[in-house]
Amino acid sequence: MVSEAAARPVEDNVDGYEFAASQWTQIKHVTHRMNVSLFRNTEYLNNKFAMHVLLPSFSLFLSIVATSTSKMYHWAPFVTGLIVSEFPYLIVCALLYYVCWYFTAGLPSGANSAGSVFFVVIMYELLYTAIRQPIAAYAPNAVFASLVNPLVITTLVSFCGVMVPYSQIEPFWKYWLYYLDPYNYLMSSLLIFTSWDKTVQCTTDELAIFDPSPNQTCGEYLDIYQRGMGPGINILNPEATADCRVYQYTHGGDYLKSLNLAEKSYGWRNAGIVVAFVVGIYGLVYFMMKLRTKATKKADS
Repeated sequence: MVSEAAARPVEDNVDGYEFAASQWTQIKHVTHRMNVSLFRNTEYLNNKFAMHVLLPSFSLFLSIVATSTSKMYHWAPFVTGLIVSEFPYLIVCALLYYVCWYFTAGLPSGANSAGSVFFVVIMYELLYTAIRQPIAAYAPNAVFASLVNPLVITTLVSFCGVMVPYSQIEPFWKYWLYYLDPYNYLMSSLLIFTSWDKTVQCTTDELAIFDPSPNQTCGEYLDIYQRGMGPGINILNPEATADCRVYQYTHGGDYLKSLNLAEKSYGWRNAGIVVAFVVGIYGLVYFMMKLRTKATKKADS
């Protein structure tokens, strides 16, 4: 019997596929698996809802080693499942943050402004999460990822035009890093949507008070200046012939022009650029995973 079995030809049932299922089947199963994993990981979800911080990404990427050698699925469906499974939680986080912040801050309640800002807040959640994942995907260990992530985030926040206004950024950084910073476009779109059409209310100590030339009203005296260097100034008493009361801004857009935001249309333009950054950074996650060698894919024991 043994010799008869040994004499039989070896059957080759190889179907030509490297993995046990198609890419789409892999994506569905891995996304379901990641959703279940996230739902059961209460510590991670509590941290997500409370702090909006994504730190466990690196450990999730390392779990590839448990299945990649067994040919259960390709790394691309794993990355897709990791990314897609977080979307519902990010949207809920965006909604909670938006409701608690936007309406309590007294920002414009019109549908145009409120809806635009909510869209940007969702993009912020995606950007804030995505920007860490390429680093986690390529980092050799968790310590390296934890050191690089704060450096990248701090650099981007420092040069987005908020902590240091555009006019005060050093020329070396102003003309390249400022324009490569996704937070620059995110913050500028938020500022335009919430402040461009707002009427500026000034206090008495913020006014410039002076007398015009003889036989001229305040409006006549400042007419040339308004048509030139000061188109946005607010003359509170243009018909007066003494004690002109002037503030440098009339609407929010007049102030935003000093922040390198020249047009109201920059709001949706910059929001679209944020979307492009989000898509590009998520694409970078796949690229970084592709670059990883087998040695860097091995988890620490």
